This record gives sequence, structure tokens and C-alpha cells, in this order.
Amino acid sequence: MNGQTDLLQRECMGYETLLNVGQVAVMMGVSVATVRRWVLRRYIPYRKVGKAVRFSLAEIQEWLKSRRVAPLDNKQAHGDTNKIDGGKNDKNN
Repeated sequence: MNGQTDLLQRECMGYETLLNVGQVAVMMGVSVATVRRWVLRRYIPYRKVGKAVRFSLAEIQEWLKSRRVAPLDNKQAHGDTNKIDGGKNDKNN
């Protein structure tokens, strides 16, 4: 790295990391089109920087944590599957 790049990195050390649409798509394992659709629907937190859409890494991580679905205990997990699939996978159907 050259001296200017090192200086810029040191000056930016307190700022939040912003990601573009492609980076968020890769991070989440979805398509760029999906991320853009989420932006249009205001489903995902984002920022406008001029005409560009950017995402705060910290906000995206928090957003993902808030959507975590906790696993059930073993008894609940293997209980009545009719509630999940309407009985479509029962052996008698």
C-alpha cells in the first residue's frame, strides 16, 4: 500500500463499514435481484448515498440476528408434522 492509502485507512478507522448490493447478496447467499427487491419493499435496512444504495455491516448483522428462528427441542421437533405440511408426508396418505 502507498502512504495515501495507509493514511486514509487510519482516518476511517472509526467509521462504519458500508457494503454494496453485491456484497450483501454474497454474504447472505441470495441473488442481487433479491436484495434489490428487499430494498424496494423496505424489508432490509439500507442507506442512500447519493443515488447509490449502501448497507451498514453492523445493521445487516443485527437484522439477521433478529430473524433467527430458534430450534425446537427434540420432542417438539419430531412431534405432529401435520401442523407443518398438512399431513402430506404421512405414510397413510
